[in-house]
Amino acid sequence: MNIETLRQVAAGALSAASLMLAALVVGAEWLVQGAPGLGAAIAIGCTLALGGLYATARSSRAFRYAAVSVLMGEVMAMLVAMRGHPLQIDMHMLFFAALALSALLYDVRALLLGTALVAVHHLGLGLAMESLVFYGGSTLERVATHGVILLAEAGALVWLTMTTQRLTASLDSESRNVQALAAEASAQSSAAERERAQHADAHAEMLQRLQQSFGEVVDAAAAGDFTRRVPADFADPELNRLASSVNTLVGAVDAGLGETGEVLAALADTDLTRRLTGDYSGAFARLKADTNAVGDRLTEIVGQLRGTSRTLRTATGEILSGANDLSQRTTRQAATIQETTAVMAQLATTVVENARRADAASTRAEAVTRAAEEGGDVMARANAAMESITSSSDKISNIIGMIDDIAFQTNLLALNASVEAARAGEAGAGFAVVAIEVRRLAQSSAQASAEIKQLIQQSATEVGGGTRLVAEAAEKLASILAGVKDSNAALGGIAAASREQAASIEEVADAVRQMDEMTQHNAALVEEMNAAIEQTEAQAAELDMVVDVFTIAEPAAAPARAA
Repeated sequence: MNIETLRQVAAGALSAASLMLAALVVGAEWLVQGAPGLGAAIAIGCTLALGGLYATARSSRAFRYAAVSVLMGEVMAMLVAMRGHPLQIDMHMLFFAALALSALLYDVRALLLGTALVAVHHLGLGLAMESLVFYGGSTLERVATHGVILLAEAGALVWLTMTTQRLTASLDSESRNVQALAAEASAQSSAAERERAQHADAHAEMLQRLQQSFGEVVDAAAAGDFTRRVPADFADPELNRLASSVNTLVGAVDAGLGETGEVLAALADTDLTRRLTGDYSGAFARLKADTNAVGDRLTEIVGQLRGTSRTLRTATGEILSGANDLSQRTTRQAATIQETTAVMAQLATTVVENARRADAASTRAEAVTRAAEEGGDVMARANAAMESITSSSDKISNIIGMIDDIAFQTNLLALNASVEAARAGEAGAGFAVVAIEVRRLAQSSAQASAEIKQLIQQSATEVGGGTRLVAEAAEKLASILAGVKDSNAALGGIAAASREQAASIEEVADAVRQMDEMTQHNAALVEEMNAAIEQTEAQAAELDMVVDVFTIAEPAAAPARAA
């Protein structure tokens, strides 16, 4: 059975799958929508079109492409039939199953056609008529996600198909070569039979054995069994060389596929150290390079994952240690803030008491200020009275001076009168007596006025000293009054500052209480973060266990640095 026959059989299988899927579409739309509609119409139309092409060109390449297109159309019809139902999104899995079935055609173009149809369907209807494609609405991210998954599967299937085609082509070529060699051997055998008639029976038997062995080996190889060999024990050296050539060919194929199978089995068994080491050429050399590249890439990925998981565990451990330290510090900070709150409350009470005492002292200072002001007024009036006494003393002194002058003039006049009475003789004797009395009175008055003037001057001196003392007392009292006013102002400022300080301390206490609340909240967040980090560390450990399942080659030790 060659590859074209396999493709025809696969195309028939795809046609049968499309027919079954069409029946399922009609039934699903009947159940979900209540009656057949657009989905059933699409399914039936695709089935009829495929049936017409099956009747006219079932063996052509166009029929294979039509089978892929109709199968994808049936899946699209199923999405239309399931519109509005939660299972609509699950029906997208049918696209991947349809692509997998399309791989049975061993035709890369058919796979690319199916992938293109799905991509056009998702990009076109998925964004323009999203209800016919996605349940619950469509987004560009959802379409992109489906596209990435679709391309990944399509790429894998294309690679598998191309690899299978290369292997099949190689086997077909080798089979044709073997058949050609068998035909050549048959011709040589016929010629030898004609030339050596005497050995016809023996030669015919060798040729029959060789042909039979060739047939068995080729049939076994076509069936995937490369362990069979052609016996090389003929009497004819040419036949032995021909058998050896066939055995070498089959052995090379067996060695390549066997070693490839062993490497793939080791990869499937998580052993990433196995590689193809045989010396191959042609298609087997490419197969060796591709297989080893897959192993190297998987080894690199697993190595990176292992390093990343270990780094993640180390980082989560360090973060967890830091978070625990932060939790302890947060707890200590919360205790310190609580103590600070208590101290601030006590300080606020003390400052309020100081403000109250400063207010009381300011009140008493105001009373002292008022008393000092009244004393200043009294001293001012006393000073004014002393100045009036001084002025009156000066006036009395002036009056005494006038009296002293009058007494002097009177004494002088009495002296003149005595002189004139003496001149008058007896006639002026009585006048002389009067003049003498007047002179005596004038002298007494002068003496009295002198004594009074002395007393007044002494009184003026005393009054001046008292005035100076009163002035000095007034100045001292004014200084005391200014100091009292300054003290009163200072006490008022202290009281106001104490009140402001009390208000500020109250604000600080509120801020400290808020800090306490935030610290408690931070402590709770730290505990939640610790739990999350522990969970992350557990997941990193699970990742380590998953990655450690794989066996990879140990990296070469780094060369030591020069000292």
